[in-house]
Amino acid sequence: KHLPGVETINFSTRSTLEQLKELLPNGPDVGIEAVGCHYAKSTSHKTQMLIGLETDPSDILNEMIMAVRKGGMISVIGIYVGTTNGFNIGAFMEKGMRMAAGQTPCQRYWPTLLPLIEKGELDPSFVITHTVPLDKAPDMYKMFNDKMDNCVKVVLKP
Repeated sequence: KHLPGVETINFSTRSTLEQLKELLPNGPDVGIEAVGCHYAKSTSHKTQMLIGLETDPSDILNEMIMAVRKGGMISVIGIYVGTTNGFNIGAFMEKGMRMAAGQTPCQRYWPTLLPLIEKGELDPSFVITHTVPLDKAPDMYKMFNDKMDNCVKVVLKP
């Protein structure tokens, strides 16, 4: 589904940096890292993760550093659990970038959003791809983790 003002970049066909340069010659103002810690792109990081030298690859973060404009911002909302090697701190510093990180404070927004959902004023269904019984949770986690059946968000029913 195409959204106005949103461009999709497929890194498996061409370099992310090349595609972003075409769209935004100076680079985007902000880069948002939402899931990269689980997805090493380089052989080096795949190997380091395999033998336990790092828990999280820096491939995506380094790509963002190179893509985002000078003075831009990187936001890390994906889950990182430990250490990463090869983080390009030099380029990050030279470009005068800023970084913010953290998980979404779901419980903070729950009391405000739930009544809106219940009244039909807010419809989150566009992101829900699967609704299953609670006992299927392990299967659905595997499906999500293995990127099968376009699984994005799962609702578990008791």
